[in-house]
Amino acid sequence: MEDWISRTELQRDWISLVFLFNFILLAVLRGTYTRQFKTFIRFFDPKLYFKIYGKDNFLLQSFTALGTLFLLINLCLGVFYCLTLFEFGSNSFSFFITLLTEIVGLIFLRFVFLKICCKLLGIEGFSEIFLFKALTYQIQISILLFFLFLFYEFSYPSQEFLILILILIAGLYLLSQLSLYREYWGVFKYNLLYLILYLCTFKLAPWILLYSILK
Repeated sequence: MEDWISRTELQRDWISLVFLFNFILLAVLRGTYTRQFKTFIRFFDPKLYFKIYGKDNFLLQSFTALGTLFLLINLCLGVFYCLTLFEFGSNSFSFFITLLTEIVGLIFLRFVFLKICCKLLGIEGFSEIFLFKALTYQIQISILLFFLFLFYEFSYPSQEFLILILILIAGLYLLSQLSLYREYWGVFKYNLLYLILYLCTFKLAPWILLYSILK
């Protein structure tokens, strides 16, 4: 028998606003950057997007900035839902904001530290391309995540479906990372220190630190 997750009216109110805000962000991306968005959502053939939009400084692109905000909110929702499975934290909006603030802070610190390390290792040019592609994959996955969470929250709030969503997204993220590492293995095999540093410091450490903070 399926376990259905109960919802209070207050929780539905603020979560509805979060989904509405994310929907507006997605609509702005679709309406304001129509051509770029159409190229961006070619999930199974991203080479054209990388070729056209990977030449400029991607961090200064408004499309990337809005997409990153969309990603961060959905990432926070994912962590929030994951914590609800283990009855950790609360269902309040203040807890969600705290979670979002901590995630944004950790990712910002990770980014700054990564830029410093890349400069010291002399691989700034490579890191820009790698980060652009990694961020593109993550924003693409967050679009799918948004619609799955939308269906889960308002149509099918069962634990089994939530677990299935989290496994699916984790699998897609893992595949995107493996695709990147395979593409740039020629660079990584000559910079094993960078690869080890990247995996341990920038992939594992932030989540361990977040767990320590929440605990």
